[in-house]
Amino acid sequence: MITRRHLLSTAAATPWLKAADRKPNIIFLFSDDHHFQCLGAAGNPHIHTPNLDRLASSGILFINGIISTSQCCPSRGIMLSGRETYQTGLLSNGATDFKPGVGPTVVEQLRRGGYDTIHIGKWHIRPEPGPSGFNRSPLWLRGGGSIYRDPMLRRGQQGADEKVEGHITDLFTDAAIGVVKDARQPFFLWQAYNAPHVPLYAAQKYYDRYRGKTNEQLAPPLHPKGGSPFDWATYYAVITHLDEAIGRLTDALRKSGQWDNTVIFFIGDNGYMAGTRNWNGKVRHWDESVRVPYFVSGGAVKKAFRVDDPVASVDTAATWLDLAGIKPEKPLAGRSLRSYLETGKGDLDAAFSTWDDGRAEGLAARVAIEPYRLVRTRRHKLVVWQSKKQALYDCVADPAEERDLIEDAKLAAVREDLRKKLRARMEVTGDHAVAWFS
Repeated sequence: MITRRHLLSTAAATPWLKAADRKPNIIFLFSDDHHFQCLGAAGNPHIHTPNLDRLASSGILFINGIISTSQCCPSRGIMLSGRETYQTGLLSNGATDFKPGVGPTVVEQLRRGGYDTIHIGKWHIRPEPGPSGFNRSPLWLRGGGSIYRDPMLRRGQQGADEKVEGHITDLFTDAAIGVVKDARQPFFLWQAYNAPHVPLYAAQKYYDRYRGKTNEQLAPPLHPKGGSPFDWATYYAVITHLDEAIGRLTDALRKSGQWDNTVIFFIGDNGYMAGTRNWNGKVRHWDESVRVPYFVSGGAVKKAFRVDDPVASVDTAATWLDLAGIKPEKPLAGRSLRSYLETGKGDLDAAFSTWDDGRAEGLAARVAIEPYRLVRTRRHKLVVWQSKKQALYDCVADPAEERDLIEDAKLAAVREDLRKKLRARMEVTGDHAVAWFS
């Protein structure tokens, strides 16, 4: 059960690194619309991601990592604040402003704690990076999407949109390499790529690897059959390009002598349905939408573990403060993952995800998605909707989530335990949706 003790847990006084007098550099790599099985390390034999696979296999790979809200804007607000969407006001792409009194952001707290805070890449929320705690933003995308070639970007926090020649993945990576060469120690780098967000574009050398195979041949092993067609070849090619770029960034870290003192977080900002149930987007409660690639690596992570405990994206912010030795100024909704980074073990038995905007605004399909809350364990998922409808899935025996087990008498104890966990979580975080249980 999630208790107030979890939410109020604070950082230890001394960093866990071997060099105990040094705070670690923290790099946060954020991909965009990233299906959870679209890494080789996630069990997909069809995709070529050697650099990401190397990082994942040498660090802590959370195989049951989920996103706390499965859409671009609210996902970023969760990472910045360490709090859930119903706490921040950033409910969806149609509600992009923090409500008053949410701050200071976790990034601002890192800055106050002596970190050089740098933002590169996609932004998509208000306020802008400076008021959100970043010292500088060398190159960034103000909105939520972009073309890949010669995009409209901003140089510096006071810059205006201008056409920048090149490929957006390489441009963001080059900017990050420049940062790690000159960054003041310690630094926190928020590196938000827009790959593999639409409109997808892949250079021929990345695309050729997948040419000639059908969509069915390329689909990830756990991806449900049926649904609308999806162009896996182009999607994979964009991710392979991203993988190459991250390899260049990690090489630069090593050459700069900062690798051993750096922790790298990699997470998708949300999953991607990729045609499942005829839906090419996110937001929905299915695993293709809420489950994401999620690992922590870098030279400061000394051991490798594959962890099946459920974790959520909101947990990253609490972990950053913990590693930096900074006590949160306000209660956080996330739980620090530090024990997993040190020992591969922890006490998390449930992770949570929400959708809280029942309007059609901010959805490309212009359809309303009923608000829901879900709790996921290693095996099961319980979903509760605003209408008080509930569903239960066995994500191990039924990874396509085709069988709703909410009325299965054999799972009565499982169902009640999940309800108890979810309700406790909602109560301790001040979630208005606890009324759905009445």
